[in-house]
Amino acid sequence: MTKKRIAKHPILEIPKRREVEFTWNGQALQGYEGEMISSALIANDIHIFGHHPKDNSPQGMFCANGQCSQCMVIADGLPVKSCMTPLRAGLVVQSLEGLPALPEDDRVPVLKEPPRRDVEVLILGGGPAGLSAAIELGKLGVDTLIVDDKSSLGGKLLLQTHKFFGSVEDSHAGTRGFEIARTLEEEVRRLDSVEVWLNATAVGVFSDRVVGVVKGNLYRKIKPQRLLVATGAREKMLSFPGNTLPGVYGAGAFQTLVNRDLVKSSNRILIVGGGNVGLIAGYHAIQAGIEVAALVEALPQVGGYKVHADKLMRLGVPIYTSHTVVSATGEDRVEKVTIAALDKQWKVVPGTHRTFDVDTVLIAV
Repeated sequence: MTKKRIAKHPILEIPKRREVEFTWNGQALQGYEGEMISSALIANDIHIFGHHPKDNSPQGMFCANGQCSQCMVIADGLPVKSCMTPLRAGLVVQSLEGLPALPEDDRVPVLKEPPRRDVEVLILGGGPAGLSAAIELGKLGVDTLIVDDKSSLGGKLLLQTHKFFGSVEDSHAGTRGFEIARTLEEEVRRLDSVEVWLNATAVGVFSDRVVGVVKGNLYRKIKPQRLLVATGAREKMLSFPGNTLPGVYGAGAFQTLVNRDLVKSSNRILIVGGGNVGLIAGYHAIQAGIEVAALVEALPQVGGYKVHADKLMRLGVPIYTSHTVVSATGEDRVEKVTIAALDKQWKVVPGTHRTFDVDTVLIAV
């Protein structure tokens, strides 16, 4: 469809998907039905989704998980987070800029009482923690409802193409992350007392112990006896000049693009963070045909498994410990990134700056 699609992958199968047409600011584009709007835009080499109303700085995607608002667009007249909104044929998508102010409206809408569901346990999040909890509850016959805002169960496991370490019994060691997700989902689906709601978002937990959930554009009330919050981790940002430029991604967002949506979002990246997430994202990038310029870690040593660091270095990626990112520069998106060494007091060492030509900075901290 476009040069930004991954057509061949050493681990992942390339699924057959239905091609649809949509418009972006009046321009006709192609995407795949059901993929997120943000992924369709990036696959069409569109990285700027709007400009900030205060300083007109370009805004792109950062988390790809609905936690920030940098990817906000207008879709068929409604403001939505493009990383959480599926594409469909004929969708009219436009950036937020230049839109008129909303009129004042003092009318109080008349709302029907939403349907209510009583349940013994409500689990928010269908990742590894939520699924594992549901399996244990299901074995005991506990009436359980899982709510997840994605279209598939598995959470971040779906983004992991590497084989896991540890215990076979406890963490499915030797199995790739997306395969573990499939195994856990199959276990959950076999349990009669566990129900799953996908594409459903919990929007409020109230003092009367009712949880408000939006599913299929319908607001519903859930009254659980117990609430289990398994919503996972959030992306962290670092403070440095240029950190809001399009092309600065959280590690999870990058893995979402290349491993879930099979979009080659970048040509050359620099990774900040030497834990397992950063190290593994490095060879996820290489699997997708993306060059990794370097990985930097502020500590004197990488925090992830040595086997991951060794593999990355064997693939030709330099690892700079006791280094940090100083700035990212570019006109409309990342074009260069500068790093520097840190002393024992975490201060930048003068004269140690070096600059890389990259189009992506991956924040894995």
